[in-house]
Amino acid sequence: MTRRLRLFPLQTVLFPGMALSLQVFEERYRTLVAECLETGEPFGVVLIKQGAEVGENAVPYSIGTTARIRRVAPARDGRLALDAVGERRFRILATFKDRPYLSAEVEFPVDETAEVSDELLSRTRAHLEQLRRLRHTIANEYYREVPVPDSPGALADAIGAAGRGLTTERMLQRLLATLNVRRRLEDASEIVTAVMTATHEQAAAVVAQRWGRVDRRN
Repeated sequence: MTRRLRLFPLQTVLFPGMALSLQVFEERYRTLVAECLETGEPFGVVLIKQGAEVGENAVPYSIGTTARIRRVAPARDGRLALDAVGERRFRILATFKDRPYLSAEVEFPVDETAEVSDELLSRTRAHLEQLRRLRHTIANEYYREVPVPDSPGALADAIGAAGRGLTTERMLQRLLATLNVRRRLEDASEIVTAVMTATHEQAAAVVAQRWGRVDRRN
């Protein structure tokens, strides 16, 4: 099954289940947002392979994620503040430039099932939960436990979302494009381990600095 999809090329990778906030100011993307709101359809987020977000049409990678708009509000400077959430992967079959924005004929690939060991699954779930706790420690926020996905594919996607800004977008794009769930989880496990190590060091430094300020006040 294929369909036509409006595309929003970005310098970031969107995963299913991941929240996305955008400041929309180009007229072509205002048109895209208006059409999506009118039709109730999602748009497609794709990582830019070549080109820029602003101005000319960028060349995107072939695998992206549909985004469902949750909220749109005008900002003071005339921009649109948009909140969306990633839904499902798609693969670009052909692109079109017959509209103000880039659009594409896409298909929706299905995850390739593969046996995943209980050890890999439980270890990776524990690492993701630990990463979330460390981030709350850094932000000095109360930790509200959020369920960690049980399925290997959804768990890998959650790790991809958690790795945003802490690993390269190309690495995240490779994770997004991996349809074999065992390989995706193996790659995600490596990512979360590396990110968790760096985050642990950051959390230790933040806590030391925070307690140092407390001691000086006392």
